Amino acid sequence: MEKESCVQVKDAQYPAKETPLVSVAMIAYNVGKFLAEAIESVLVQETGFKVELIIGEDCSTDNTREIALEYQMKYPHVIKVLLPEKNQGLTPNSIATQNACSGKYIALLDGDDFWTDPLKLQKQVEFLEIHPQFSASGHQSEKIYEDGSPSMLFGETEEKVYGLNDTITHRKFHTSSLVYRREFWVKTGGIPANISSNERAIYPMLAIFGKIQYFKEPMCVYRLSGANLTSRITYKELETDLAMIPWLKKLDNNFPAMRFRSFLHLCMFTYGKKIPIAPLLKHFLLFKVYSFSYFPANLPDLKWGMIFFFRRLKSALD
Repeated sequence: MEKESCVQVKDAQYPAKETPLVSVAMIAYNVGKFLAEAIESVLVQETGFKVELIIGEDCSTDNTREIALEYQMKYPHVIKVLLPEKNQGLTPNSIATQNACSGKYIALLDGDDFWTDPLKLQKQVEFLEIHPQFSASGHQSEKIYEDGSPSMLFGETEEKVYGLNDTITHRKFHTSSLVYRREFWVKTGGIPANISSNERAIYPMLAIFGKIQYFKEPMCVYRLSGANLTSRITYKELETDLAMIPWLKKLDNNFPAMRFRSFLHLCMFTYGKKIPIAPLLKHFLLFKVYSFSYFPANLPDLKWGMIFFFRRLKSALD
């Protein structure tokens, strides 16, 4: 896998029956104006190994499916498009797409994001190949806004090694930067289908099995647009994320469930759109109660949660 022998994914010639080392799982729904850029950023990756791109096209109402099929026709040795007969929804589509992957590693890329470093996959896979104690790797990304607001970096500016407790709070890196060992997806049977926040399940799942390396270099763009989940999710949808806790406890009996539950309730009243006063109060109180499971380390979270609670309360009363 020497860099000197790397070729662009779109030009690589491997036997059709050879199993790819990396599968790129890309979910796509109504991202027609962004999808080509996402796909192209995979095709120009320079690697010394075989890569496949699995696109889970979830019955979009725009031209997403047509664009995906055009690329599959042009690069059939790389791209496979999954074509469900009806819309599955975000999490079932994500599960189906990752289930269709065959590589030793799975790299995630949302259909409205794109990679910016042509050696991204090569760098992350080389690291994982020589560090078997790591289950995954992620990296810095740049956040860009469709409304023209100034871009900014998403994560830490220094390299880090993340463990389980780092994955049960706010994201340390964006989903489209993740490369992980597929064996853990197979071993666990994948994430629960009845949740809304995929990364909040997959990050701790991977951290149960090994450390996660974070690279400080920005190698992808996270696009904040009306197409992504954070722009439209409701508190009701976020409540479904509680279903991942018993699943994680089955994977690791020592999983810090109460601490994670505190964080999930925090998300419900801070991120959920148009939350009424009654559920706002309920989730704020549950956040406070469960946060004492990690006292006194909970004090910064309590302060942060109080600020957002009063902001949401004021908004609900206006």
